[in-house]
Amino acid sequence: MKLDRRFLLRGMFHGSAAAMMVPFLDCFLDSKGKALAATGQKVPTRFNTFFFGCGLTKQLWVPKTAGQNYETTAQLKPLEAYKNKLNVFSGLRIPFDDNPNYQHWSGVAAAATGISPTKNGQFDSKTIDQQIADVISRGARYKSVAAAASGNPKESYSSLGGLNTLPPETTPLALYTRLFGPGFQDPSSGNWKPDPAIMVQQSVLSVVADDRKRAMMNLGASDKARMDQYFTSVREVELQMATQLQRPELTAKVAIPPAPTDDMLVNNALPNIRKVVPLMSKLGAIALATDQTRVFNLSVSEPASQIFIPGDSLGYHQSTHEEPIDPVLGYQPRVAQYNVHSMELFAMLLGELDGIQEGDGTLLDHSLVYAFTDQSFAKIHAVDGLPILVAGGASGRMKGGFHVAGDNSTVSRVGLTVQKAMGISIDSWGINSMETKSPFTELLA
Repeated sequence: MKLDRRFLLRGMFHGSAAAMMVPFLDCFLDSKGKALAATGQKVPTRFNTFFFGCGLTKQLWVPKTAGQNYETTAQLKPLEAYKNKLNVFSGLRIPFDDNPNYQHWSGVAAAATGISPTKNGQFDSKTIDQQIADVISRGARYKSVAAAASGNPKESYSSLGGLNTLPPETTPLALYTRLFGPGFQDPSSGNWKPDPAIMVQQSVLSVVADDRKRAMMNLGASDKARMDQYFTSVREVELQMATQLQRPELTAKVAIPPAPTDDMLVNNALPNIRKVVPLMSKLGAIALATDQTRVFNLSVSEPASQIFIPGDSLGYHQSTHEEPIDPVLGYQPRVAQYNVHSMELFAMLLGELDGIQEGDGTLLDHSLVYAFTDQSFAKIHAVDGLPILVAGGASGRMKGGFHVAGDNSTVSRVGLTVQKAMGISIDSWGINSMETKSPFTELLA
């Protein structure tokens, strides 16, 4: 049986055909592992965004040295394993022009669009992920996919402009259902009674078992190993999703956000988010690897982050305003620990992307991940020096391992650099004082 990139694993399920896509395998690629053997078309470069609220602590995240071989700071320590694939941007500003500094919004909008927003809570143009998706997502099943790890359907920073925000999937189960199977009953309803048949009666892997065996017989050793890894990942997700069939018990009294139309099983408690993020990241990575989408957006909080640790009466956002600055340390220690948690969550996404082998590298090597936030110093709603991190190699078009110590130029330079690395044909990005024609060329390969 000859395999090509359009090959699907097929099987019969309740009398109907079920199909499952497969990842990019060596047998689909040329001898260099960079292009599809049949067409010469390059392995697609994917784009991801990661949003986290309330920024970082300047004294603890900004490296003292610029360029490559910068020192790993306390708040970048969770990302140490990906340092050579990570670029860190500091010292960049957001000019407001004649617009106000909308608290917890101006930084979000400026980083995502290259425009100082004219309205609170609205983007003045398409966000960067959608501008990139317009170019790279042709041929994928979904133009883009978004997920909100805290379960709030409003926590999406992917937009077509104005009020046209693209809704995120708000639970791992909803994300899984969209990507890999039919729907479930609404678990947010008062008489929540999910139908377990889809998850426990017969999984997708069981449905395609015969076709899977035939496919494996015709693969080389490395492709067999990759397919085993892929099927194992899907099976792990299915097993993890089985636990989602029971209503979760909250670890503290919290105000649950308004439920979306389908389900919502997660909340702002950090222990829950730490379980949700790796699962959503795994699902997103599998979706990228199987070309269901080439753009995946993950948010872990709203801009004024409501993440809390059970037992902490203030939580993240309130701590940024009420916790005093330690006179000896020179910063807010409780807030600083929440900042570290944000970077730990970011590392979970990078780990899933870097854990999937593909062609001559990993899925992270064939991706870019644009991580941004809303504040540089949340206590006073400052946005100068807004933390921005970019990970991944963009299929060899982005260098890694740099700390770019900004010269007080605009954050839109990062967005322009990212789009250049993604192969987008543009000469400038942003409007008014944020318009720039100057990417960080030292990062472009």
